[in-house]
Amino acid sequence: MKRRDLIRGSLGSSLGALMLAGAALPVQAEEMLAGEAPHELTHDPDQPVLGNPDGSVTIVEYYDYQCPFCRDSHPALLDYVRSDGDIRLVMKDWPIFGAASVRGVQLGLGSVALGRYAEVNAALMAGKGRRVDALRMDAAVRDAGLDPEAAIASFERERDKWVALIDRTRAEADFFGLPGTPAYLVGLNLFPRVTEIAELRAAVGAVRRG
Repeated sequence: MKRRDLIRGSLGSSLGALMLAGAALPVQAEEMLAGEAPHELTHDPDQPVLGNPDGSVTIVEYYDYQCPFCRDSHPALLDYVRSDGDIRLVMKDWPIFGAASVRGVQLGLGSVALGRYAEVNAALMAGKGRRVDALRMDAAVRDAGLDPEAAIASFERERDKWVALIDRTRAEADFFGLPGTPAYLVGLNLFPRVTEIAELRAAVGAVRRG
């Protein structure tokens, strides 16, 4: 069975249609859908987590370290997650911009077993400019206090696990028909675009009310 079919079977086509309906345009807070996203989307056991790992609400972001919109919006997202204190932030790697994107994923996920994921993720997301090449990514990781080659070696030691995780993320993006990065999922609310913090906050509120 294809991965897309597995995702579709676990979520249900009706849920996918529900989350995609009207998601392309800004909506009012009262229009946000209550209810939680399927657990397999928000609590993949292999997925590293930022924010409060025990938070009552999960924000999922589909992103690429090469995406300038992802990087530009990341500080505000982190500020919101920190100020709230009860949000799990799940950054799902979706490398869609070529070899440098893949290098970024390897550096980021390779840092998990080394206990430096938060620092490396923050360093890679701080890159400036439209695209950040592999050399600049390595320099950012080094500035965060980790040898980039150590991160790559760590990724290789768990390659099967990480490749499977990335494949699951790609299957989810395909299922939702995401046009690119960034995209956000909060409960039953899907935002396949750059999204204001106010919208994410409203979606978090809807999940909590549900």
